[in-house]
Amino acid sequence: MQGKILSPQLISGDDGKRYEYDKNDVINLDGKDLAMLTGSQVEFLSFDKRVAKSIYIIAENLHVSSILSADSIRSARLKALCGIGLLIFSFILFFNFIIRYIVPIIAIVSFVLYSMAIYSVSKAAASKSLFKNYIKAVIISFFVFFIYFMLAPSGAPSTSGFIAMELLGAMIILIAAIYLYEIHYELARLSGSSLFLWSFWIYVVSVPFCLLFIIFLGFAFFFFLPGFGGLIMSWMLLFVAWWRFGKVEKR
Repeated sequence: MQGKILSPQLISGDDGKRYEYDKNDVINLDGKDLAMLTGSQVEFLSFDKRVAKSIYIIAENLHVSSILSADSIRSARLKALCGIGLLIFSFILFFNFIIRYIVPIIAIVSFVLYSMAIYSVSKAAASKSLFKNYIKAVIISFFVFFIYFMLAPSGAPSTSGFIAMELLGAMIILIAAIYLYEIHYELARLSGSSLFLWSFWIYVVSVPFCLLFIIFLGFAFFFFLPGFGGLIMSWMLLFVAWWRFGKVEKR
């Protein structure tokens, strides 16, 4: 008999009936997430009016919505790769003064996709700390942005207000770095790839140079290359790390 997958537990048969099933009865699942295969055509046997057995997927029907909503490593990897790719793309567009107005939109989409990827890994690995640490890092990073771009006092770098802002920003960056390390360490542990940690360390070294570039524009070239060049290298390593993330390593 043929039918269509309605959910990870239910198949709609061509006879108009609905059949429950277990994913272990899907012969050619090959590690795919059933949540991503909603709508796919299947063939199956039924020795009971309500249970499907010996299920074989004959036509996959992958939808963007099902991929984004699935909490699996495969889905998380796709969302992370798209998010990082859009982040790099938005960085490149930022230097094009004609179309740089769309950069915030792309950056927001990138952030949402990457956040969904972290959440999916957290669910797939049953981690109680990964997504929580990510949210904390995001909130703290927002405060850093607020301090440097909203509350930055005008005047010479030698003023007391400027020094106080720098010290406060440095303290908050340090706290954010601790959470970022925890995130990348757990991703490295779950994936078995040290590239997540390499990406983190390069990122940590690059961020201060980026901030110095923004503050001391007179030293633009000196701070630009190790700052934004390091960011690109960090994101590329992160892209490769996610690309290799195939399954959760058991420890």
